[in-house]
Amino acid sequence: MISRRQMIMLPGAAMASRIGFTKKERVGEPVPADSVHVLPDQLLLKDYRPKSVYKIPVSEFRKAKFPFIDVHHHARVKTPEDVDAMVKIMDAVGLETTIAFSEVGPAFDESYRLYSKYPKRFKVWCGLNMADVDQAGFGPATLKELERCCKGGAVGVGEITDKGMGIGGQFGGPPNWQGTRPPGGGGAGPRGGPAKKGFHPDDSRMDPIWQKCADLGLPVNIHISDPYWSYLPQNKHNDGLMNGFSWRLDNKPGIMGHDDLIKSLEATLKRHPKTVFIACHLANLDYDLTRLGQMLNRCPNLFVDIAARFAETAAIPRFAAQFIGEHADRVTYGTDMPYTQPIFSTTFRVLESFDEHFYEQDLFFNFNYHWPMHGFGLPDDVLKKLYRETALSAFRQARSTARV
Repeated sequence: MISRRQMIMLPGAAMASRIGFTKKERVGEPVPADSVHVLPDQLLLKDYRPKSVYKIPVSEFRKAKFPFIDVHHHARVKTPEDVDAMVKIMDAVGLETTIAFSEVGPAFDESYRLYSKYPKRFKVWCGLNMADVDQAGFGPATLKELERCCKGGAVGVGEITDKGMGIGGQFGGPPNWQGTRPPGGGGAGPRGGPAKKGFHPDDSRMDPIWQKCADLGLPVNIHISDPYWSYLPQNKHNDGLMNGFSWRLDNKPGIMGHDDLIKSLEATLKRHPKTVFIACHLANLDYDLTRLGQMLNRCPNLFVDIAARFAETAAIPRFAAQFIGEHADRVTYGTDMPYTQPIFSTTFRVLESFDEHFYEQDLFFNFNYHWPMHGFGLPDDVLKKLYRETALSAFRQARSTARV
């Protein structure tokens, strides 16, 4: 038994120990998400992983209802064994053909060498040589390499990107936060460093390149802008904050904004009606499908892919399903994600089922919103177009302009 005086003199930790108290986190102080003591005012939003409590039907998909083409995949295999493993997954899920985006130079040559083991399963596309985009003599070397890659087996060009600094450009400013991306997930995004200006799609210096693509019969996959939430202020009103903050562009100096980038794309489409463009990620107009539909109506050389925009559209299933149904001859399937059964199964569930209020997070960079997802329940005739027929139509349209 200790006296009151002795208790007052004890160090705080010792006193707590003597009277049976244990240290707990202070109110409002972040704690590990899996801590038994975590409270709502301690949980960081980036760690929030809700689980649906609704007792409703749950669909499971191992294979797509119809054979399909992935029009958006990045060539990252290193060995023939890697390619063999991909084909096994493709067989399991019903994937007929993959469009594999490569680069230029030796990187393209190596990609083509690896994938050509399965010529019916993989079609390799090349990039654009934009190394001297900031030099006075830009142009001839890019065209020469494009022709070389075409002769070497490239059947398309992509993914060509302009998020605000132009094609071939590089962001300046601070690097992006990585907090919501799972380990190994997602592209790098703007990392900061010295800024470098490229050319926006409608810059006259890009005209010979787009014309050459038409002459060679090569469709172009173009990434214009980025998720809308990335350009908005990163505050409590941002609907897609956790994803938008990872890819934030509101703090990048000297960039072209989202709206002007979309206008630049449409100007390019109108100036090059014989060049077929596939605007990936629904042209980053997943938040404004009405505007995208109007662009599709005005520009018969524009197609889009749904790659890496399943979470965004699954938040508005009825409107998204209506849009895809009305424009099924212009919307194509794509992943932009590594080949795993869970990723494919999730895309099939979104497109084919009427499931409601389900969460898929941490699968890859595009599944870290905090919205529930809902299935579109697309009818068979729409699925057949989205999965395969529209991609083949886009490729035929591009080949029809070839002069070689």
